[in-house]
Amino acid sequence: MKKIFLFLSLFVIVTLACDVSVNIAPTSAVPTIAETPVLIEPPTTTPEVFISLTQAIPATAVPSVTSIVQPSPVTNTLVTFGRLTLEIPSSVASGASGKEYPRNDSEDAPYWDKTPGHLQVSLNDYYVLQGKFHQPQIYVYPAMPYVELVPAAFESMHRLRNVMNPVAPITADQLPAVPFFNAAQVFASNIQAVSFQNGSGIRFLTEYAQYYAPVNNHELVYHFQGFTNDGEYYIIAILPITAPVLAETSDAGEVIPAGGITYPDINDSNADFQGYYASITDLLSATSPEAFTPSISQLDALIQSMQVAP
Repeated sequence: MKKIFLFLSLFVIVTLACDVSVNIAPTSAVPTIAETPVLIEPPTTTPEVFISLTQAIPATAVPSVTSIVQPSPVTNTLVTFGRLTLEIPSSVASGASGKEYPRNDSEDAPYWDKTPGHLQVSLNDYYVLQGKFHQPQIYVYPAMPYVELVPAAFESMHRLRNVMNPVAPITADQLPAVPFFNAAQVFASNIQAVSFQNGSGIRFLTEYAQYYAPVNNHELVYHFQGFTNDGEYYIIAILPITAPVLAETSDAGEVIPAGGITYPDINDSNADFQGYYASITDLLSATSPEAFTPSISQLDALIQSMQVAP
């Protein structure tokens, strides 16, 4: 089944005090996913106070499914774009390009184009995987200006702060989302805290959709979000990844590899989609980090190498 990704659909913002939530425009052709979950705690702080609470914590403080596996030594490419410096493992990409985007706060601009000005680093032409739904990108936003300009960024950063200071094991419905995606995460696995040179955050594997979509290698991503230690910068990484137990695409009739999980019949009113996603989560979390392409350990190494200058 082809995924419908409506980046030009209407975006509805509901503001109650400081509580902001993202509403996903439903797709009429397929069942819609559940509404965006309630935040772990209401964002009762003002943006100014909120940003002061984004100080990074040690990666070991966040409950995780598995510990980070240290990668085998590989040749790295050291690159610097603007304030971001990172080392790219050769098994991930052979290089990158970067671009500074100017501020766009036009009232006529759609929310996904609004920015306080940010850095975007692309691994597109150099990445080990080509032709995937998402392009491999790393974004660096000034946190406070982004919060003030885009309410969805406030919600995502609030969630990120909560999962970096958890009181219980983290669940998928508590995780931050990409503020400029008009879609929601259908599942999350391999949840793990990751520290970088001057900050920390959380990574997980996920897929974005506007319906109960099959989990597949065309759309699966390694997703990282984090803050610098001073709370000044907010980092988002979206990196395609594939697993040997997943179908290559969401197309009907696509072959499910041995050990994979069959997608429920979307026309069956009794189809257990939540059970399907729970099984996928368990399967991917139990899969060796080195079995993925690129390996999770090498993507972790890329994130750990990041340094964001003041």
